[in-house]
Amino acid sequence: GDREPRPLAPLLAENKPAYDYRSFTWTGTNCTQIVYKQGGASGTTVLTENFTYDGSGNVLTQTLTYP
Repeated sequence: GDREPRPLAPLLAENKPAYDYRSFTWTGTNCTQIVYKQGGASGTTVLTENFTYDGSGNVLTQTLTYP
């Protein structure tokens, strides 16, 4: 199943649209993208979160993209 990126939990969007599916993209141990969808895996994307990191694995930026 999906694993929640622990260090990112406090940084996630507070007001997400309704969703019933999310997919995670990982680079090593860093979560670089979370895609939220309504309607399952083939549903409509309602939010995309992208993250960048420094050389020590700390989050530098979080970008929210709404369709």
